[in-house]
Amino acid sequence: MTNLESIPLGIYEKGIPLALPWKEKFQIAKKTGFDYIELSVDGQSCRLQRLAWTDQDCAELKALTRQFQMPFRTMALSASRFFPLGDPLLSDQGIDIIKKAVQLAARLDIPVIQLAPYDVYQKLSTPETRARFTAALLKVLDFARKYSIVLAMEVLEDVPHFCRIDQCTDYIRELRHPQLKLYADTGNLAYNGYDAAEELTYAHGEIIACHLKDAVFHNEHNVPFGSGLVDFNRCLHYFKHIPYEGTFTAEVWCEEDMSFIPQLSSIHRFLAAKIMEENRK
Repeated sequence: MTNLESIPLGIYEKGIPLALPWKEKFQIAKKTGFDYIELSVDGQSCRLQRLAWTDQDCAELKALTRQFQMPFRTMALSASRFFPLGDPLLSDQGIDIIKKAVQLAARLDIPVIQLAPYDVYQKLSTPETRARFTAALLKVLDFARKYSIVLAMEVLEDVPHFCRIDQCTDYIRELRHPQLKLYADTGNLAYNGYDAAEELTYAHGEIIACHLKDAVFHNEHNVPFGSGLVDFNRCLHYFKHIPYEGTFTAEVWCEEDMSFIPQLSSIHRFLAAKIMEENRK
């Protein structure tokens, strides 16, 4: 049985305005009660350029993690959506981006990279694109093993063959690679019309991280916590009754609006209360 209150609860970096300097981001995350920030590397050029950070850049950022006692625990590599491993025109770029993300994670002491497992994006998925995805994924997994970094494939809302927990778990077990795990997302499951709590029971111990967010059918973007379809008590009940040593991350988006910052405290209070309530049953 897991002590849920010992599981780190982080905030997705996109819940804090991008324009703020990193010191202010850490101050906000700390003040609102979170344990860490999930670093984002997405398709925006300013965040994609993080893959070219120098050793000095990384050293300065690590100094802030030590100052605030908030080590990075996960990286969200959503850039993989735009450079899918199964697309013959983009696969090489996708491989290169993941390798650079692995190297950046190693320099920042980030043990887990959330991978968006698109074989293609806004194109027709075929047996050929899925086979190319697997071949490329095995290459980057072998690369990640050299750095002791885990790639955790996310349950997606817009990839039919990876939109349920059992699909992802079956795939992970088929590949049987030590660096491949599952990144669960309660909101994505609800978006797809599934009972998130029930879906989690199909994970069979493969989950290494989980996005906690609410959702309604076909909308998972900033649905207020507690107003959607996700039964957080039942989801947390699952994590309590398995040996879980991963992380929880509140996934929200500020849309670069400074007025969103005060909402972070209420988001933390909601999730912390649910965690405490379930933990003490």
